[in-house]
Amino acid sequence: MSDLPAQAIRAAISLRGPISFAEFMDIALYGPGGFYERPPVGEAGHFVTSPHVHPVFAELLARGIRDLWEAMGAPDPLRILELGAGDGTLASGLLEALPGVPVDYVAVERSPGARASLAALPVRVLERVEDAGAGLQGAVLANELLDNLPFHRVRGSGRAGEGPVEVLVDAEGDRFVEVETPCPPELAAAAGSLRPGQEAAVSPGARELVRRLAGQLERGYALLIDYGDASGQPAGPVHGYSRHRLVAEVLEHPGASDITAAVDFAALVETAAGHGLEAHGPATQRDVLLALGYGDWATAQRSTQAAHLGEGRGAEAVRLWAARSRASLLVEGSGLGALRWLLLATPGLPAPAWLAPAPD
Repeated sequence: MSDLPAQAIRAAISLRGPISFAEFMDIALYGPGGFYERPPVGEAGHFVTSPHVHPVFAELLARGIRDLWEAMGAPDPLRILELGAGDGTLASGLLEALPGVPVDYVAVERSPGARASLAALPVRVLERVEDAGAGLQGAVLANELLDNLPFHRVRGSGRAGEGPVEVLVDAEGDRFVEVETPCPPELAAAAGSLRPGQEAAVSPGARELVRRLAGQLERGYALLIDYGDASGQPAGPVHGYSRHRLVAEVLEHPGASDITAAVDFAALVETAAGHGLEAHGPATQRDVLLALGYGDWATAQRSTQAAHLGEGRGAEAVRLWAARSRASLLVEGSGLGALRWLLLATPGLPAPAWLAPAPD
């Protein structure tokens, strides 16, 4: 574990006093020695995302992308712009699952370690989304990116008659600690009404990303997949992940764990509408994957497994059962199945049928 993030945070505090949680998060995740300096995703990493659970995720998402391509009139090429592309697992799966679609794949990734992994794939690699330029016609993908964009923490004040406070980060001896300060009006407005002690994660970066996509998308869709809520209610507690375990004390050992909070989808829908994009959803990942054919795929896998058993090929049957069990995590309602899919579209493009609720 590198001490560089802690050193950089202490230097910032020494220079300017307590810093925002957003700045703390930016240094801890993306600064030198930070958590995302190398790809942290996968069974050997700190956590897994849907593309790493089973290849069927990319196969089903590819069906959805093919629908979007056809709704756009089958442009040649179809530009796919993946934001936060990580180690390239999703890009590799989509390229394999889209035969016959003339894909021009562009991967945007801030992490230098991840960009090195992406360089092995037939994709163009960019460090910043703005490097993709304007006039984009195609599909933008962001899978579990928004919850890692630096956010501010706003907390309902426990003092009667006082407005919310912003939670800053200060240094106290060898520890980092929370300190409260009066909340700037723009953050207070974005946080909404908070009970004493209740927190909201306000992400100007997420809103800015939607605004930027609205300016870059000439014709097409942007699919945002993340944990969150569309009710406008405050997110749950800030937390992290390290070695597949939940981390509650995110101020300890910066750079050693992920930092995340639920995404405010209502704010994203509002921002999209204000900048000329039409929002469809959000819908749960469980519903979307079922609508894209997960149930038929699982049934076919069970039939193949039974055939293997009937032919005396027990080892193959066990391997298939294990893979199908992993894939079921994608639609588990209390886990990955609870992810939300929000589709933004330029005016005139239809909503796909797979965003309608799917039957069990």
